[in-house]
Parts: sequence; structure tokens; C-alpha cells
Amino acid sequence: MSPAAPDLGRPQPPISPLAIGSHGGWLEDRVNPADGACGVSGYPCRHPGVDVAGAAGTPVVAPENGVVVAVADGVSAPFGGYGPWLVVLQGDSGKFHLLGHLDPYDAGMAPVGARFFAGQQVGTTSSANHTHWEVRRSPVPDYASGEDNFSNNVDPLSWLALAQIGAGTILVVGGSALLLWLLYRK
Repeated sequence: MSPAAPDLGRPQPPISPLAIGSHGGWLEDRVNPADGACGVSGYPCRHPGVDVAGAAGTPVVAPENGVVVAVADGVSAPFGGYGPWLVVLQGDSGKFHLLGHLDPYDAGMAPVGARFFAGQQVGTTSSANHTHWEVRRSPVPDYASGEDNFSNNVDPLSWLALAQIGAGTILVVGGSALLLWLLYRK
């Protein structure tokens, strides 16, 4: 089955249709290799992103409009465990999207400094048959101050739901609810 055509400019998952692989959920506990890899941290571990299923060669797209701020082999620090290739895109929302387990053959598709629209292809999945997607507050956690992937990251599916609704809608609905509550209280 081929993925659905991306909707350029609208927030979306990096692979459509969105399917989370087994043991690939946000903060899922992994206790042994059958649950999935723990990168360089060893077992047990928690999963700091989501694994979006897609056979090798599946197009991986930018989740939102933004600029590529880092590319790496996914083996070297500070991006060990995300190989064989990864892209970090700073979205217009201010969040950073780490897209890991990409095919290094397509590494030139998303060079540092390149601007992408949501839905525009940044790479393809590798033989890992998924892309690992993290939504981060900063590109790399400040490990020196005690930050890690869990305090730096947010749930990608929650981010996506809010991004698709839009901040303006949230403010209008929230403001309306507050006004009704204040009127009702009197």
C-alpha cells in the first residue's frame, strides 16, 4: 500500500497513513530486545518518541514547515542510536522534529539550512521499516543541567493533534469557554 499523498503546508505525520509500530509508542517501556532497541542506553528504557511504520523506501516528509538545522549519521554523539541517518528540522512552531532511521542514500535530500514545507519529502525509511519521530523543545537536551530526552521531548501525537487544530482555534474555544463559565457563575 502506498502512503497517502501529503498535504503541503499542513501539519502531518512524517509517514501517511499514520501507523505506530508495535512497541513504538510514546514513553513505552522496553525491557528486552524483543520490545525494540534502546539505542545506547541499554535495557530497560523508555521510548522518547514514536516509531511510524513504513517499509524500506517509504517517503518521509517534514511534519511542519521549517528549516533543517542538523543532519547526522545517527551513530555519533549526540545522536547515537538514531542511525543510519537522521534529520532535525526546526518547525515554524519553534519545536524541533528529529526523524531517525532514514536511508543514508537520500542524505543529500535535506541539507542543513534547507527550508521545507509540511508534507515535502526529506528522506526515505531505511531497512528499519519505520522512522523514529521525536518532537523536541531544543535540538539536543542540555545533559549538563540534568535534562534528558524525556524532559526535552513532547508526545509527537499530542503535538500533531494541537498543530492540526491550530493555536487560534484553541484560543477562541478556550476564551469562549472561560467567558461562558464567568457568565454562568454570576
